[in-house]
Amino acid sequence: MTRSFFKGLAIRALVVVVLSLSFLLVCYYKTKSDYNKREQAQYQEEFGSLLMASEYRLLNTSILKDFQDIRYVYSAYDESGKLIGYILDVAMDTSYGFIHTQLCISENGENLMDLRIVEDKEAAITLTEEQLEELKSQLKDARIPVAVNQQLVPDVPYQVEYDPLLGLHDGIYYSELPEVSKDGYLDYVEIEVRGGRIVRVEWDAVNATTKKTRSQDSINGDYNISGNIWAEQAYRVQNRLVLVQDPMKLAMKSDGTTEIIDGVTMKISVFVQLVNESIANSRSMLTKDMYLRSKNPESSDPNETDPETKEDVKETTTETDGNTSETTLSSADTPTPMPTVPATPTPTKVPSQIGVVGGEDGVVQGDTGDILSESVDGIPLSEIRTYIEGLPDAQNACSATLSTINQAYKFMREYLNWVG
Repeated sequence: MTRSFFKGLAIRALVVVVLSLSFLLVCYYKTKSDYNKREQAQYQEEFGSLLMASEYRLLNTSILKDFQDIRYVYSAYDESGKLIGYILDVAMDTSYGFIHTQLCISENGENLMDLRIVEDKEAAITLTEEQLEELKSQLKDARIPVAVNQQLVPDVPYQVEYDPLLGLHDGIYYSELPEVSKDGYLDYVEIEVRGGRIVRVEWDAVNATTKKTRSQDSINGDYNISGNIWAEQAYRVQNRLVLVQDPMKLAMKSDGTTEIIDGVTMKISVFVQLVNESIANSRSMLTKDMYLRSKNPESSDPNETDPETKEDVKETTTETDGNTSETTLSSADTPTPMPTVPATPTPTKVPSQIGVVGGEDGVVQGDTGDILSESVDGIPLSEIRTYIEGLPDAQNACSATLSTINQAYKFMREYLNWVG
């Protein structure tokens, strides 16, 4: 055998090896491609209703070890390879029970794009289809994190640092401006009194043209002011009043602003005016219904006789001897029926039992802290970007769902290196 023979044999062997390797590589990539296609098809079937994408990639990051409630995260890409969002699977124990959700967050981590509640045998909390659709409509394109309006109202009305105002009667009281303000909204305030204390305050305004509220317009970007959005600033003012009870303690300055409520830069003069009127209504027992009837007489009982055509009224009284007598009163003299109540309400606790801790008006001192939490799901109120009305018939389930959204926000903030 010559040298050229061995050389040719080696070349043929090399060619066979190259062809074999090429064949194996082609088979490998073909198999991998088919597997990836099947895998992406499964992802599209699972996540497509939340966010349809050309490719989903499991996110491997060490940050997940700090978020045990988040089972996995996928990043989603379109056909050009552009990132279009994230899919997060969140299963967590909340103070309301266990809940399992899947969420779609925008690529910048700022907006909730969609959500669904996963049917899990471990889950103690769920929503009906109607409730879920209502919640999703309130959260459509919402900036995260999210909270429910009035979520922080205290349940125990007297565990606070400030004395209640005297003479308040339990009930719901209301007041509104006599006319639409320059910005086109009609402001109103509603307060709820329990145990002689103000336990809930709602300040908002209705647009005279669109009938939308100023808070919702501010959330949607249709109403803008300097600093935080109007809804957030109003929320802080409301909660501060629930804490201090007296609008004087909001320390409003001559220009209508206050410096003692963090994050509030707008004027609060209208709020103080309407709160004082609502407080006066509480002291005189002019309830919300009575107030609205007095403002809109035509909405009163349709069977009631028109005051201008009302005939004289005969009042029947019973004497001590059992005989009855009738007294004719003119319509102008007919007394307005009022509920029978003690002249002074019975407070849950007298002021001396509450234990005042502060000194200067509007300033909380001591180590006890406010009963009104300054955070939602561990997120400072200053970070809350959206407030919703929630689900009155499923408050616990709604709050639990929002907790999973806020947990997803915490992860996204950490993952995208946001400054908290």
